[in-house]
Amino acid sequence: MEDQKKSYTSCLLSRVIEPGQTTDAAIKEITNKILDKAADARACYAATRDLGVDVRFAEMLLVDGCFILELLYRRQKADHPQNVDLILGNNLVFLDVRHDLVLLENQIPMFVLQTLFDFSLIKPYTLFDLIISFFGNMLNFKLKIRKVDMPETAAHILGVLHDFYLPCDTTALERQNTNQIIKHSAVDLERAGVDFKEGKGRDQICVNFSTSCRFSFLGGTSPSGTSDDPTESRRCRYSWFFQLCGRTSFQIPKLCIYDSTEPFLRNLIAFEQCSPSIPRIITSYAFLMDTLINSKEDVEVLEKAGVLENHLGDSEDATHPKVVHTRLNRAVLEKPDCVRAMFARLRVSTCLKFNS
Repeated sequence: MEDQKKSYTSCLLSRVIEPGQTTDAAIKEITNKILDKAADARACYAATRDLGVDVRFAEMLLVDGCFILELLYRRQKADHPQNVDLILGNNLVFLDVRHDLVLLENQIPMFVLQTLFDFSLIKPYTLFDLIISFFGNMLNFKLKIRKVDMPETAAHILGVLHDFYLPCDTTALERQNTNQIIKHSAVDLERAGVDFKEGKGRDQICVNFSTSCRFSFLGGTSPSGTSDDPTESRRCRYSWFFQLCGRTSFQIPKLCIYDSTEPFLRNLIAFEQCSPSIPRIITSYAFLMDTLINSKEDVEVLEKAGVLENHLGDSEDATHPKVVHTRLNRAVLEKPDCVRAMFARLRVSTCLKFNS
């Protein structure tokens, strides 16, 4: 991979050499630019003693940064022969490289990438365009990619992707202070009258609730009705509450689960844990999905509603609750307060009467 990095770096620099300028002169110019930022870049890393002296550190940033930019550029450029590219021409290699580039420990400061990007004069794209085009929608939400500018506070590529998934106004939820949390699965909530639906708004990761107050029993079942079917008995038990409160629609963006989903979530969550000033919305979302899924029936409820889509192998393994539950559980480090507030809002909007 080191040889591939150097090859990509040479290709990138060869396109920006000015008339009469040698390759060595171009490398020296951009190396000096990076060297000027080496001290600031070094401060972004914890184990700075392992990064060597400034010159070696600057060279490392130069090669890694140019490799990333050239890779993003080749992926974006329609006329680039991707079938002969050692990375883009092999899907398994591409997925491995993309995975490595979103690891928290592999991040390069955004101001370094921006300096290299400005020097390389890659037109007509912006750095944000290249990042979003390459990494795409790694959580595979079936939502339209938004057209926004690069966040000024973006620390690195993972930070850009984190901001990209946070279009919702979560201020109201974060202000709520509650220790209540519903510990019930998708099946329990559905039986209590909650309709799960695929969120299809423009927001990338936003859970919405809506309640329709109508005076009718759930499924037409009377509170005094009797049935030998335990499911019908449970529906009967909850129908009285929804005669008064109506049904709640729980809209959640579709999550497509691939092998890459869990590690990507883990790195987004790790970034949230290391950054106290940013909202822990990804942690909240992962915990929400983990809470809803405890059985194969829970998976089926969410799949039927269009909220979950499995791509983890054969159909039996893909729908096994342990597979989905374990993938999400490994990603969640703690129960975030905003999830407690989210469930509190669901509790109020549905008038749930579970015996916790």
